[in-house]
Amino acid sequence: MKKNIKLLLLNIGLIFIVGCVTDNKLDSEPYYQFNTEDEQLLIKYNFVPNQIIVYENQFNEQLNFKVISNVRTKLKNYSKGTFSGGSGILQNYYDSDIIRMKILQNEDYEDNGLINYVFSKNSDNFNNGINLPMWNISNFTSIDEIQNPTNIIMTDFNTQIKTQMTINNHLFENVIIIESESDEVYLNSSYGTIKKNVNKVFYDYDFGIIQFNDIEGKEWKLIYPE
Repeated sequence: MKKNIKLLLLNIGLIFIVGCVTDNKLDSEPYYQFNTEDEQLLIKYNFVPNQIIVYENQFNEQLNFKVISNVRTKLKNYSKGTFSGGSGILQNYYDSDIIRMKILQNEDYEDNGLINYVFSKNSDNFNNGINLPMWNISNFTSIDEIQNPTNIIMTDFNTQIKTQMTINNHLFENVIIIESESDEVYLNSSYGTIKKNVNKVFYDYDFGIIQFNDIEGKEWKLIYPE
């Protein structure tokens, strides 16, 4: 009986030690979190899944963005695996904030046919970008993972002086203008059936895209969700 009790206590002790070692190992990896300056660059509006965001042009045509997800989380960054198939090594944890939407008028698209707002603190570097399927130039990249495609990298815009802009009677106070400097239509079916002809975007750091203009002269303006 005493032998069994000693064996039980020994097993419990081993489990406790292994658990402590595992915790210490996890804690030994750095965790890069959004700092105060980073937080100023994150979208403040709380998009809710299944919410419809409406943009309307001067001809009363509308495009509808349906929110798929709005997730802020702690993720893991691994080193690249070996050629022989070995998995990578955990390098660090990092904060990630990703908003995804689909355009209801778009069809037959791959991952890059979604609207993505991506914010990341991976490897202690803040990166942010937008994926806009209607953007009229080829600038495909991704932030952290292949499922986070972006065709507008925001890094160079983050330090620009922001301006105010009123759209449909709503005042936005942290606006920048992004231009593609092209008047061509981008032909790439992986972005879906929607026309890739937008060459100017008005982006508010508190909300996201508040207006976009296309090469046909249409100005698609946000109807602010109340």
